[in-house]
Amino acid sequence: MLLDNFFHAKILIVDDDNSNVEVLKDTLCFNGYKHLKGVTDPRGFVSLFIEYAPDLVIMDLNMPHINGFELLNMIKPLMEDTDFLPVLMLTAEHSYEARHQALTNGASDFLTKPFVAEEVCVRVTNMLRVRFRTLHLKDEVLKRTQELEKNQLELKEAQLETIMRLARAAEHRDDDTGRHTQRVGLFCSLLAQDMGWPDHQVQILHYAAPLHDVGKIGIPDSILLKPGKFTDVERRIMQRHASIGGDLLSGGHSEIIRMAERIALTHHERWDGGGYPQGIKGSDIDIEGRILAIVDVFDALTHNRPYKAAWSVNEALIEISQQKGKHFDPDIADCFLRLPHEELAQWAEQPTKDRVF
Repeated sequence: MLLDNFFHAKILIVDDDNSNVEVLKDTLCFNGYKHLKGVTDPRGFVSLFIEYAPDLVIMDLNMPHINGFELLNMIKPLMEDTDFLPVLMLTAEHSYEARHQALTNGASDFLTKPFVAEEVCVRVTNMLRVRFRTLHLKDEVLKRTQELEKNQLELKEAQLETIMRLARAAEHRDDDTGRHTQRVGLFCSLLAQDMGWPDHQVQILHYAAPLHDVGKIGIPDSILLKPGKFTDVERRIMQRHASIGGDLLSGGHSEIIRMAERIALTHHERWDGGGYPQGIKGSDIDIEGRILAIVDVFDALTHNRPYKAAWSVNEALIEISQQKGKHFDPDIADCFLRLPHEELAQWAEQPTKDRVF
């Protein structure tokens, strides 16, 4: 509010002496202030304060029933610190103690009676100037905060889109639909949710899991798309995709990329230590990699690949059950086997926009 508009501020006066209330109202009205209310019984002040929502309060200190100090304490919970609601305290007392107590209890300024009309107006104008500058600053901070949140949201959406497109780029070479990455992200998040992961971590896993095979970018098509069995040399080259993926994703700053790095590097490790590329076993394998290992195998078994026809869901579940404690973490495998696989498999094949959670 500009200085010219200060006169539209709402001012509330409380003083048990009605003549003081009227003098103050006349003085302020004469000097241009238009919205003035007064109350002589302090017991009705709080309800009027809430109803009127003043921009400034002029308050007598010594009143019957409830004094100014008590009124200040009563309205403190109703005032936001960031709004700076000024209170001008009036009293006939001249003591330092009274002035100090008033100011330390929330009063913004202090005037002794009898007051000078011109001084009252100057004090009121100065306090309103501070109030409306404070409100303007609060509005600006809120506006900038909202803009920043919007920009951060747009940046996050752009980052997620980039991550998904990177996953699609890797998967496109041996799955031009890109549905494998979507299904893996979905099933990993559902499995983690069943395991009791917090929602924030489940969401991160949902976005990180599709990057598990990003290292396939570094594998020649002659091997990646080979319909038959690999030779020993071809198998070793193919297995390099885990290390390549870990290297591509290393050094990331976001939680999604850091988790994706762990997944890419460990999703072909085995619980019994017979996996690759590091040959680690048991709980030394990152839990995200252990989750992905089960989901990746299930999806690979239940869908056509260049080297095999799709298995039924039941056949795939039997294989996973038999690999508990060998290929897979037995506890995570038990959680996975509890999921409603037939329903989820059909649901996962639907276009994203048609899915109902």
